[in-house]
Amino acid sequence: MDLNAIAVFAQVVDCGSFTQAAENLDMTKSTVSRKVAELEQHLGVKLLTRSTRSLVLTPEGEKFHQASMQMLEVLNQAELEVSANQDLVRGPLKVVLPVELGHQVLGSYIHQFLHQHPHVTMNLELSNREVDIIGEGIDLYAQIGELVDSTLVSRHLTKSPRVLVASAEYLQQFGTIESYLDLKAPHQQVEVVNKAARIPKWTIEAENGESYPFELPNRLRVNTITACLTACLDGLGVAILPEFICREHFATGKLVRLLPNYAMPEVEVSLVYTDRQLMPKRKKALIDFLLTSFQSRH
Repeated sequence: MDLNAIAVFAQVVDCGSFTQAAENLDMTKSTVSRKVAELEQHLGVKLLTRSTRSLVLTPEGEKFHQASMQMLEVLNQAELEVSANQDLVRGPLKVVLPVELGHQVLGSYIHQFLHQHPHVTMNLELSNREVDIIGEGIDLYAQIGELVDSTLVSRHLTKSPRVLVASAEYLQQFGTIESYLDLKAPHQQVEVVNKAARIPKWTIEAENGESYPFELPNRLRVNTITACLTACLDGLGVAILPEFICREHFATGKLVRLLPNYAMPEVEVSLVYTDRQLMPKRKKALIDFLLTSFQSRH
């Protein structure tokens, strides 16, 4: 099997375009197309379905792409292990972070890491979508809440305290909340719903250890914490938000922390990645850097 053809195929999938892959590889588009066609002929299956606007992996193509990415990574790591530059942290990384976690928490650490390792390149995506870490070849992902896939490695980064909040304007309109018994209609909630966070059901815990689940009518559903905060500040409902994002608004009085004598569940934040025997040095360096740097300051 032609390893060069496999590398070309992987580049086409990553770029989503024969034209872009050819440019990245410094080849002609016809050469790239021929290499993929030869690979398909050798395997006896169709790997890509092509249209005028997009490329779509066939089921066989998806399986082969996952396997080829792992194989190319092993070959790359083997080359580094025997090369004169084996101590050099270099190469590409693909990282996906939930939007607010990337913008407000981990972004600066990522920048520091890249300053320290100038031979590393990174594709950083900030998104609240559901990710397929193995299928998409993602090196590192930050999970908010429970990890479902037991085949992945999860490293504890921090815990995010949550607070129950509303704007002063909202409370004037709908009434104060002085007890968990007040958490009912006509009060309403602004809810964050996205694939990036697996947040437990709304529950508060009294000083005696008793837990009280509650649910309010949905006035507005949004897919980012920032949108939820903005809606809450505009008086559209009660919200459960990370404590750190609310501090400045508590100080100005725009937000009111509700039921401060009740505790809310803290949400686990973890670094998640695939478990490979030959982990690329750049990936291990990033994981170690984030864990050490972040936890030393919090």
